[in-house]
Formats: sequence, C-alpha cells, structure tokens
Amino acid sequence: MDPKAVNERCVKLFQDPKVRMKMWNARMFWQVGDQMNVAPEALTQPKVDLCELELLLSTAAMVDSQCAAEIDQRESGRAAFIQRQVRGGMRPLLRSAS
Repeated sequence: MDPKAVNERCVKLFQDPKVRMKMWNARMFWQVGDQMNVAPEALTQPKVDLCELELLLSTAAMVDSQCAAEIDQRESGRAAFIQRQVRGGMRPLLRSAS
C-alpha cells in the first residue's frame, strides 16, 4: 500500500470516536514538535510503522484492517499480537518508522 494513503487512513481512523475514547495523543504516533492539540492536516510524519499503526487504529475503531496481511507476511503472528493487545486495553509497542 502507498505510504501516503496509509497515513491518510490512519489520520481518519485516529479521529474515530472509539479511538478517541482511548485518550491517545497524536504525539505518540506522529512527529508534531511541541504542539499539543494538532490539526489532522499536520499529521504527516509518522514516528511508528504506518502499517502497524493502521492495524492498531483499525482494531481500536473496530473496523477491518487493510494492512494485517502485510504485517503477518513480514512477521508471522505480529498482526494477531497487536490486535490482542488493543482488545485487551493495552497499547502495544509499535516498530519505529523506517
């Protein structure tokens, strides 16, 4: 998947009410400098692997991920691990952006 398209999907998912209930700050996932309340348009430089972020946010929003198969192709079982952690109320450590 195109990184720009994955990032746009992540930004959209990050605004989902189910994801907002997790109280996650955009600073956890994107480079935003010293800003606290960042506009969605400013979320362009990820700190973490975009596919893993898309999976995390999709799971939190309770929608199907478009990147789960790609993650499992890279490392078998990783997608299920991330999903299990999110469903259990945790935030798994995601790989850093390359």
